[in-house]
Amino acid sequence: RQPALQTLLITSTLFFFATSARADGTFFQLDLAPNASDAVLGATRGKMSFGANYSTFESGWSVGAYATRDFTIENVATIKIGPSIGNSDASNGLDFGAKLIVERYQPTDFGFVFMSGQFNTIENDWFALAQIGNGKSLSVDLAAGGSDTYSEQSIAVNYRLDDGPTSLRGGYRFDAQEVFIGMSVNTY
Repeated sequence: RQPALQTLLITSTLFFFATSARADGTFFQLDLAPNASDAVLGATRGKMSFGANYSTFESGWSVGAYATRDFTIENVATIKIGPSIGNSDASNGLDFGAKLIVERYQPTDFGFVFMSGQFNTIENDWFALAQIGNGKSLSVDLAAGGSDTYSEQSIAVNYRLDDGPTSLRGGYRFDAQEVFIGMSVNTY
């Protein structure tokens, strides 16, 4: 449980230096592949964020949820920390843990860069994302994740429809060696 203690100490320190987060929005993403599916839902309301995910893969399934208190370190990042809950076909019931998320959105001359790093004490689950977009309709996601039970790296191209919140996406998962297609709705 040492990573959980380190996470708690680091984020407790950040509480003293951070201000509240301010961006409300909702995010939903669904990806489908021949042997897997992933659904992710996230929302921010005021100083709180909530999320849930459901995944199926060749050998089973997993589900999780979290609620975080959000803090912004001006011109640096948004820090989110809170409790998490999870279950999978490989576990012996519900698992409880803590989740830490660090995010940064940066407008650029060509569009934007969004980066997110996440750690969940349940199965030492981690996820990293870099999204680079032209600020109009195209963006590219580079993602990697892992835990005590899985590992994956992927690339995806997103195409936003009619300047609205909905995007179509397609990509490739390198560890699973499979193509996926999907869609997302992002109101942030």
